[in-house]
Amino acid sequence: MNTQRELSTTASCYFRGSSNTETSSIHTLGYKLLFAPWRRARRKQALSYLARYGLSLLVLFPLAILSSSALSDQQFTRATSSSDLDQQASLEITSPPAKLDLSKLPRVDDVDILTIDDNIKALLDREVASIPGKRERAIQLHRILFKPYHIGITYDSTATKTAQQTFDSGSGNCLSHAALFVAAARYVGLKAVFQTVEVPREWLENDNFYVIPGHVNVAVALPGNIITVEFTDAYSAHNTRFLKSKKISDKMALAEFYNNIGMEHMQKLDYPSAIAYLQKSTEMSKRIGFVWSNLGVAYKLNGHMALAEKAYKRGLNLESTNLSIINNIYILYQQTGQTKKAQKLAKKVERYSKKNPYYLQKLATSDMNMGNYAQAVNLLRKAIRIKPEEPNFHTTISFAYYELGEFDKSIKSMGKAREHAKNEEEYNRFQHKLDVLKRYQASL
Repeated sequence: MNTQRELSTTASCYFRGSSNTETSSIHTLGYKLLFAPWRRARRKQALSYLARYGLSLLVLFPLAILSSSALSDQQFTRATSSSDLDQQASLEITSPPAKLDLSKLPRVDDVDILTIDDNIKALLDREVASIPGKRERAIQLHRILFKPYHIGITYDSTATKTAQQTFDSGSGNCLSHAALFVAAARYVGLKAVFQTVEVPREWLENDNFYVIPGHVNVAVALPGNIITVEFTDAYSAHNTRFLKSKKISDKMALAEFYNNIGMEHMQKLDYPSAIAYLQKSTEMSKRIGFVWSNLGVAYKLNGHMALAEKAYKRGLNLESTNLSIINNIYILYQQTGQTKKAQKLAKKVERYSKKNPYYLQKLATSDMNMGNYAQAVNLLRKAIRIKPEEPNFHTTISFAYYELGEFDKSIKSMGKAREHAKNEEEYNRFQHKLDVLKRYQASL
C-alpha cells in the first residue's frame, strides 16, 4: 500500500507579488481633523458615483482577478508560488483604456527550466549520487541544496527562475526551487515530479488587481511511499501533504513558469511583456484556465475587451467553477453593457467577493460614507478574521469605532494596526494616531 510522507518540515512559497503599500487616507495630525476631510471627500465622491452609476456599483466595487504560478490568482490572475489575479475595476474610469498595439509585443524565447550544467552535476556526483537508499538520497539532496550549512539556496518571492538560474543566484521562489530539485533529483536517479497544492486562499492587494497566491512543491516516488518535498517557511511538508495536490507535467510547469513571469511584468505595469509571456504560457499548455483568465485581465487593462471576453470564456470552459474567472467575466459584462449575462453571475460573484477581505473593506468604506458605522464594523470584523495582519483593516475599524463613540475599542484597534505595521514609518504613524486618540479620550 502506498503511503505519503514528508521530506522536510520546511515549506511552501507565496507569489512574489509586490508588497502591500499603505493605502489609508489618514494622514493629518489630529484624529478628528485627520478623518473629517477624508470623510467629506469620500461622501462627495460617493454621491457623484450614485448620480452617475446608481447604488449597485457603489456596493459592488467590482474587482478582477489574476493568477500567477511560481505556481499563482487579482481581475483574478494566477502565479506560482501559484496565484490568480483579480482586477479592480475603478469606478472613476468612464472611458475605456487606450488599445495596446499587440503587433509590437516583445519576443519570448524558449526556455528549458530543467537544464543543469556540469558544475551542478559534479556536485551531485560527489555528494548525492553514490548514496544507496533512494529516501536517504532524496534527503541528502534537499540538505545539500537548501540547508544553510551547505549551498543554502534561499527563498525569494519576487523571482521566478530556471533550475540553473536558481542555483547560480542562490535564490528563487517555490517554482524555482521545485525546478532545481526536480532536475537534480532526476539526475541522481529519483522519480521526481512537480505538483500544485491547493493552499488556503489569500488576497494580496495591488493598485489594479488582487493577487491570490498559489503553491507548487515536488513529489518523489519511492518504493512503497511518496515523499513530499518543500522548500520555504510558509507551509510545512507535514501539513501540505494533507492538502489537495495534483501532479503536473513538465510542460505544464513550463506554462506556469511563463505565466509567473507574465505576472511579474504585470506588477511592474509592463503590459506588452506581460501579454507576451501569458501568450507564451498558453502556447505551452492551452488547458490551464487561470492563465487564460490572467491573459483576459491583461487584454482588458489594455483596451482589448473582445479578446478579454474570449480569453475569459476559454478559461471558464476549462474551469467552469473557478470563481476568480467568473468574477472577472462578470466585471467585463457589467462594463460592456451585457447586463443580462452579468445578472446570471451576480449571486456567485457576491458570495465569492465576500470572502475577499479587501472587498469587505471597500463595502465598509461605502457604509461609512453613508454614515452606517455599525454595519461597517461588522464588515471589518469579517475582514480582520480573514486577514488579521492587514493594518489598514484595523485603522479603518478604529475610525468606525471613533465615530460610534466607542473610544476604548478605537484605541485598541489602532494599537492592533501598530502591532501589524509593515515598517518603521508605518509604526510611527500609527503610534502618533494612537497618542492622539488617547489624548482625545482623556479630554472628555
